[in-house]
Amino acid sequence: MSCTATIPGLPPIARGSPCPLKTDKTGEKLLYRSGNTVVLRDIVPNAEGKIGVQLYTQHSYPVTCACMAPSGCYIASGDDHGNLRVWACDNPDQILKLEAPMSNGAILDIAWSGDSQRILVVGDGGAIFGRVIMWDSGNSVGEIGGHAKKINSCDFKQTRPFRLVTGGEDNKVGFFEGPPFKWKATPKIHERFVNTTRFSPNGAMFFSASSDSVVAVYDGKDGSLMHEKKVHAGSIFDACWSSDSTQIFTSSGDGSCKVLDAGTLNDVATINFKSGDRKKTVAEQQVGCAWAKPGLLSYSLGGALSTYAAPTDTTPSMVQYGHHKPINALAYDAATGKLYSGSFCDATGTLRGVLLGWDLKTGVAAPLEGEAHSNGIVALAVCGSIIVACASDDTVSFSEGGVMGAKVAIGSCPVAMGATASLACVVTTDDKLCAFSVQKKDKVAEVKLPFSPTCVAVAPNDGLVAVGGEDNAVHLLQPDGTEKTKLSKHREKLSCVAFSPTGDKLASGCANKEVVVWDTQAGTPLYAPGTGFHTARVVCLAWSPSGEALASGGVDAQIIVWDVPNKAVKHKIALAHTAGAIRQICWTSPSEVCSGGGDACIKRWSV
Repeated sequence: MSCTATIPGLPPIARGSPCPLKTDKTGEKLLYRSGNTVVLRDIVPNAEGKIGVQLYTQHSYPVTCACMAPSGCYIASGDDHGNLRVWACDNPDQILKLEAPMSNGAILDIAWSGDSQRILVVGDGGAIFGRVIMWDSGNSVGEIGGHAKKINSCDFKQTRPFRLVTGGEDNKVGFFEGPPFKWKATPKIHERFVNTTRFSPNGAMFFSASSDSVVAVYDGKDGSLMHEKKVHAGSIFDACWSSDSTQIFTSSGDGSCKVLDAGTLNDVATINFKSGDRKKTVAEQQVGCAWAKPGLLSYSLGGALSTYAAPTDTTPSMVQYGHHKPINALAYDAATGKLYSGSFCDATGTLRGVLLGWDLKTGVAAPLEGEAHSNGIVALAVCGSIIVACASDDTVSFSEGGVMGAKVAIGSCPVAMGATASLACVVTTDDKLCAFSVQKKDKVAEVKLPFSPTCVAVAPNDGLVAVGGEDNAVHLLQPDGTEKTKLSKHREKLSCVAFSPTGDKLASGCANKEVVVWDTQAGTPLYAPGTGFHTARVVCLAWSPSGEALASGGVDAQIIVWDVPNKAVKHKIALAHTAGAIRQICWTSPSEVCSGGGDACIKRWSV
């Protein structure tokens, strides 16, 4: 069993905060943070719809920034506890070269010298907001002074003589000479936070971009101000240079990106993301950008990563979506070949459910059109041509044709959902089982349970409903809600249940790390391997299309594939999602399993 593809999460976003994007030295890969993980990935999927991805997961705290050395051999990454790690990105073992505490607060930006020997680190450090160190020893070669508040951005002049530039929340731009590096001048004080400072690739100039909508350009050798201009109607969250050092690309909270002539700051091109829909205004804010080999990239507060092949293009060549929160639900539609995934987003300041449909042939996802759920997705199911989604806004939706459908009230907060082509059942926090007709798109029954439910599954023929409870038992219910059988073998509360494709077997998992396979007619266990396999709570179960294999995922980040007829473990993958638990799992073919994790990634596994 091996991982054949990884669909990485996108960078975390928050309203009012920049989300800087960086690339590798070739401009073909994107480098960013995602939880405790550093992501280095291809910007666009290849012809097979797969994205080349490298994940670095050794940070103990949320990663705040990362930067690749000009040599392309190492990446320096920092976290919100002020720890810097330098590691080899050209080695599959990701050998750690340096680990050093740099400050008492978050590291907010990192820059390398042109010879890949020195690293500039800035952030929220209390008395010292930045320093320059040698990459291999961590020895200091200068402290960054001159700022009264945290430094948001920094850069290293790539040509000699070396110079440094910083921009902070005290609205100041700092210019430094060295080594050893010392403050030289404050060439500009903006009216609001300085979000980005970058030297041009040839070192002749640098710019600062601020929340006051102003871009200022300076001489790269002495730091003197050359010209400045207000170029946007909103905050400028990120900006970057073209490779020939003649143009500047900016992204702004006014819902647009601009390409500016570096010599005059006049507009060369404007990319407008504003749709005119007032409900989408906040989501259309552009918070990150990069000028890469495939084109100009812009990242929105709504989670859309847009690629424009040329500055003058009016439509993007590709728009990519992804998750930046844990993936709670997966469902595969064999008829269309699409994989659906669900999570949530609170970047705009308003909580909403995220439901994406992935074309596995192209590796690109698209959100369903229409009004999304107003809270996170709890569970998904493909019921013929209808996508059924259960969300924490206490509703179930029925969607078709890529458009969000009607939402039906559950009556209370859902805990879990199970569904077939015609019936969807939801268990709730007030100990109720609610049944919904997929064809009628409405609630058809509600039963009060004598126990607290934790999970639910519906047999393929709709003849049985299995409900797991906090009483450590699985209750098999008739369609009218009466209990047929109580299955008792687990020693802790149930966490997941799943019927086999033919409905003659039922798998259950619990908080005590156990998986049991039952004969649904006899009500007896067929296979109960006990503990010693998963090392923490079993979270999800999924049967193969043939019903001969069962996949389980757990809080221990393990995936186990069980050979049910032979009562044996067929495959076992440890640390399948190294930055989080396995949240959901499903089969996309007899030989492939997909998993969604707490790391916001989706992985495809050959079995």
